[in-house]
Amino acid sequence: MKWLWITALSMFFATAFLACSDSPIEAKIDSDNIALASIVPMEGDSSDMELLTRLKEQAMADCMGDSKCIEALNKLDGADIPVPDEGASSASEGANDNGGASNGDASSSGSKGPVIASSANVQPTSSPVASSGSADQSSAGGTSSAVVASSSSKGSSVLNGACRPSTNTIERDGSVTWSYVIINGTPAQTYDWTFDEGSSIATSKDATPSVSYAAKGTYGASLVVDKGLATEKTIGCQTKLTVTGKKVSGCVCSASSSAVVVSSSKPKDVTWTVSGCTGADPFTYAWGGGLSGTGTSATKTLSSVGTYTPTLTVTNSDGETMSPTCATVTATEMPGASCKVGAHDYDANNTSMSVVPGQGFYFKPTNVTGVSGTMSMTLTGGGTTKTVSVANGSNNSATALTAPTTLGTHAYTLSVDGEEVCSANVTVEYPKVTAGSCLFKNSSNNTISTTIPGGSVTFNASSWSGWTDGMGNSVTMLLSGEGVNSEGSAGRYGNFTKSFTAPSGLGSYQYTLTYGGNQVCKASLTVDYPKPSCTIGLNTNSMGSSVSAMPGKTVVFRPGNSSFTGSISMTLTFNGSSQSITVKPDNNATTSLTVPDAVGSYPVTLSYQGNQVCSATLKAEYPAITSTSCALKNSNKSFTPGSSFSNWDANVIGQTLSMTLYLDDEEVGSGSANRYYNGDNWMSVTPPTESGTHVFRLDFHGNTVCEVEYEVD
Repeated sequence: MKWLWITALSMFFATAFLACSDSPIEAKIDSDNIALASIVPMEGDSSDMELLTRLKEQAMADCMGDSKCIEALNKLDGADIPVPDEGASSASEGANDNGGASNGDASSSGSKGPVIASSANVQPTSSPVASSGSADQSSAGGTSSAVVASSSSKGSSVLNGACRPSTNTIERDGSVTWSYVIINGTPAQTYDWTFDEGSSIATSKDATPSVSYAAKGTYGASLVVDKGLATEKTIGCQTKLTVTGKKVSGCVCSASSSAVVVSSSKPKDVTWTVSGCTGADPFTYAWGGGLSGTGTSATKTLSSVGTYTPTLTVTNSDGETMSPTCATVTATEMPGASCKVGAHDYDANNTSMSVVPGQGFYFKPTNVTGVSGTMSMTLTGGGTTKTVSVANGSNNSATALTAPTTLGTHAYTLSVDGEEVCSANVTVEYPKVTAGSCLFKNSSNNTISTTIPGGSVTFNASSWSGWTDGMGNSVTMLLSGEGVNSEGSAGRYGNFTKSFTAPSGLGSYQYTLTYGGNQVCKASLTVDYPKPSCTIGLNTNSMGSSVSAMPGKTVVFRPGNSSFTGSISMTLTFNGSSQSITVKPDNNATTSLTVPDAVGSYPVTLSYQGNQVCSATLKAEYPAITSTSCALKNSNKSFTPGSSFSNWDANVIGQTLSMTLYLDDEEVGSGSANRYYNGDNWMSVTPPTESGTHVFRLDFHGNTVCEVEYEVD
């Protein structure tokens, strides 16, 4: 709209120029600016109107020095403009440097009306029309507007225009673009700008230079177009630039809390803080509303119910200000309540209670006063923070909580805006649980008190006392002692078991079961080498610590019971030789041993890892067998041992033995004797013939079985 309007005016200006003297009017304007005066009402945007208004004022000022110009304006507009003395216009009467007034009619025409002068190469399409120096000037009086312009006379082309900034007002450190506006005539070919001091650049040859300004103030510029050409023109930019300070923006005024609870005895400090301000720091802050503070933060102590909104004015170094709206803080009266706890929601009626670590319990506010509707309060304690809704009275819901694992007394506090309303204590501790039975068992589930080094054992505890409902049906207990330090589960109606490997060193070890650091029970375990009993016998029915047997016979060895676990390889040593046998706690197999030929006592030892664990004695000896009768049969000179023998153990000795017959201590022969003599002759002998007493003796390995005397007369 702006440029369409200016273009329309330019076409009009190209055909109508009012010269207020006999000579062209360009000599009237010292600055050589184009002066455009429109007397009729004009329409356009504010910048265009401002430019034209200034041009009109400049034209009027130039016209005041010429009586003919004033007379022409009076005729055009009907204005009552005083005409100056004729002497005042003498300077203008001979100002036609280009000879435009050489026409003989030019001087006389000046008294009849305005002189229309055109420096453009555009033929007018409507009156009044006149060429420079000669015209039918009487027709100019009938037009409804008048245009006053001036131009230099260095050539036939005329440059008519103005210079101006792209905007009239900017903040400091901002920039504008200066430009040349063609009002009438031909475009400029060159530009020579000069800017006021304080501009970012002093001169420029750009058509539209960009200029910035670091300080507040009013700045102008001048322009020479077509410098050195026939159309050269100097323009003083009528529109000035106003540079203001930087605006303050972005300030946000927030409060440390949007709502607080207060009382006369417990006032509450609230701090308001401003942040985010931009634009020419440093800033100064002026707080209002009873706040204490001059910097970015200010504080007010609230002790009564109400709403509080302070005022704030932020001023920057350019003197610019901003008044952000501060946050409103609402102060309400401190409520009252009682804090209760319990193991269940229905029995949360205690001011304190004891719980097991990790046990669930309930917290409930009751006897609440001073709450309108419902109020959000903060519940803290035991490392837990929750928001609960509280209403007046005692019908508030209970909140389920879990006790911390840290032992000790924990306060659970209900608060509003950091102020305590009420609290209840919860003591976290372990119950004193004891076990009625605390012992060790082997792999056969037999109770033991001794095991071998490295043996496998199981600790067992049961029959609890002091178990509480808060513990639930199972808890974790800790068994500690040599070779074990581990947790296990204990059942309320069951037991605690933990299997482990016994220490390798001999000795007695204490093992303790604890729950929450409290001793539940203690048991002792002795680590020793296995000590089975060494038994020996003629057969399994005659086992003992020793046995006597005839040389060459076989006896059996068997380890007795022992309180150890598993099967163990041990060393059996007898009569100078050793063998490995497997020993178990019970039901051990027997080992056969052959009685040495030499009569004597032989130890039988059992060893484990080089240590003797037990021994038995094997005696190699012949039994002292006797006969109930010994006789000689004269008929056949036959010796008969008798009908039976004493001290004859058929299970050990057998049914027969080899015995030796002696006559007068001389061996006469040997034979096989039966346990039960059958009555037959045992041996035939020839009796001695020498007179005297002779003795027949039956011998078994040096033991006399029986004797018979024989007399010879």
